[in-house]
This record gives sequence, C-alpha cells and structure tokens, in this order.
Amino acid sequence: MRRQIKSLTIAFIVLALAACGRDATPVAANAPAGSGSAPPKEEHVDVGQMKIDSGASVNLPADFPADIPLPPDAKLTDAISMGKIYIVSFTVPTDPNATFATLLPLYVAQGWKNYSRVNGQPVMSTDGYEKDGRKLVYTVVADGTGSKVNLRQYPKAE
Repeated sequence: MRRQIKSLTIAFIVLALAACGRDATPVAANAPAGSGSAPPKEEHVDVGQMKIDSGASVNLPADFPADIPLPPDAKLTDAISMGKIYIVSFTVPTDPNATFATLLPLYVAQGWKNYSRVNGQPVMSTDGYEKDGRKLVYTVVADGTGSKVNLRQYPKAE
C-alpha cells in the first residue's frame, strides 16, 4: 500500500511539474524566424530519482533501456525518469497512421510482445507491449503535419 501511495505521489508531482508554466497553445518545435512563436520552454529538474528534461535540447536519460529504440527521425521534446519508470515524448514528421505503423515493427524486432492495440483514428492510437515483465506503452496523436508520441516504460512489478 505504501509503495502505491508513493508511486501515485511521484506521478502527481511529475505531472504538476511538467504542467508548470506550460501555455495551452501548442508551439511549433522548429518555427521559422519571425513567425511569432516562442521556442519551447526549457525545464531541467533533478530531484533524487526524479529527473525531468524538457525543451528544445532534450537527451534520453543515460540509463534509458537500449531495447527501446526511437525512430531515426524522432525529435525529443520531453524525457522524464522516476527510478526505473521512463516517460519520453517526441515528434516525428509522419502522419499518425504512418507513425503508428512504423513503431510496431520497431519494438517487435527488439523482442517486445504486443498485448494491446487501440486505433482511435483520427484522434489517438495506442499500443501496449510486454517484455521480461516490463511494460511499454505509447500513444500517437496528430501534431501539425506530423505526430507526437508519448512513450512510457514501466519496470517489472516486484
């Protein structure tokens, strides 16, 4: 019970920190000069096991699992780690259907087994995978002319 409360508390803190100072209006990641769009807000938080990296220059956590590759054209926008839980967001220039179709074979090739698929066109698609007791879930949504992907990896339950 304590572990659940601790996990929920950490998740709430991460969501609150990720939402702080965010404008509700989406900002183009590579807006041309003079377009009036501000660059993405930079956030870099490092509090013990919780690390949040958000903005224009985001890197994967150093210990991010090697068996969770990102597509070659992915541009990271957020990387959050809480112990062995990882949440990364990235954009790709392809439409949601093409993005969704690209991600399935990418993870299957790494040994992930697909256990759930929701294709909620045109709003959102999501996939769930399992490997060695770990869970991998990603969601794909439209983002301008491309897609935004939110990928979450959860450790094996103890």
